[in-house]
Amino acid sequence: MTVRILQNAPINKQEWAYLQIRHWILNGTLEPGQKLDQDTLAGELSISRIPLRQALSRLFAEGFVAHRPNQSWVVSTVSLDDARDVYAGREALEVLLTEKATPLITPADLEEIAATLDEQQKALDNRELDVARDHDRAFHNRIYEVAGMNRTLQAQQQLRAMSDRYIAMYMSDIGRAISAMKEHREILDALVSKDFARAKEATGQHVRHGIDVLEEVLR
Repeated sequence: MTVRILQNAPINKQEWAYLQIRHWILNGTLEPGQKLDQDTLAGELSISRIPLRQALSRLFAEGFVAHRPNQSWVVSTVSLDDARDVYAGREALEVLLTEKATPLITPADLEEIAATLDEQQKALDNRELDVARDHDRAFHNRIYEVAGMNRTLQAQQQLRAMSDRYIAMYMSDIGRAISAMKEHREILDALVSKDFARAKEATGQHVRHGIDVLEEVLR
């Protein structure tokens, strides 16, 4: 297959393979249900099969690939039931993390969060949806880190990773990506005013809006 290789690859070959294969799955180069030939992938990535298998195991843990009994790897399929499950967990944890972060957030935190949104807006203006999606993740992560609930954050990030394929579907449309950006502004405004109830509700609505759209897309 002819594919675009990510630039600035990490030194660690396993991490490099993980990021690249994940990127191919998110942008549709590798499609749901597609068999992953290890020799082909290793050749494309110029690595041995050991770091490749390590990368595939990590992607398996995040739901990006599946491992069949005959030892073959395939790109996992997506489903509405799975999306509902993942988004329900995300809503519960993200609302909780936002609630805990709101009274603790500092002006410096808010400045950093606002700067991330500015970068996301630039990416949208340039129609760089992959880049906008990265800033989307950074926006949420920066808020949730303030809560100081490391175990809960770890669980949320695992669910976020599992939902990345659904987020890529959602943000493949520029109109939906712009809508998500507006919802981010609403969350930030609530944090600036330290409005606990509004911040919680805006976060919950943001996650629920995502699954509402996916209900239509996945049907």
